[in-house]
Amino acid sequence: METTKQLTVENVNFRDPAERALFNKQQEALFAERKQAIIAGLKRDGLLDEKGCFVFDQPLPDDMQPDSLADFEH
Repeated sequence: METTKQLTVENVNFRDPAERALFNKQQEALFAERKQAIIAGLKRDGLLDEKGCFVFDQPLPDDMQPDSLADFEH
């Protein structure tokens, strides 16, 4: 079984459509792994619940409440 080398910005031939597609596929897989690791860490630290929603220990400030009239235009 042949293993595919890990392509990097330094060694990928961007002029080759097949190699560029493989590079993109490898990058997407790496990003997915990183994302899952970050989510697992947030859950482990108690910042995300099992549904992936943020868990807040303290109430939000008044200007961050859903019904707040604060905006960034002033």
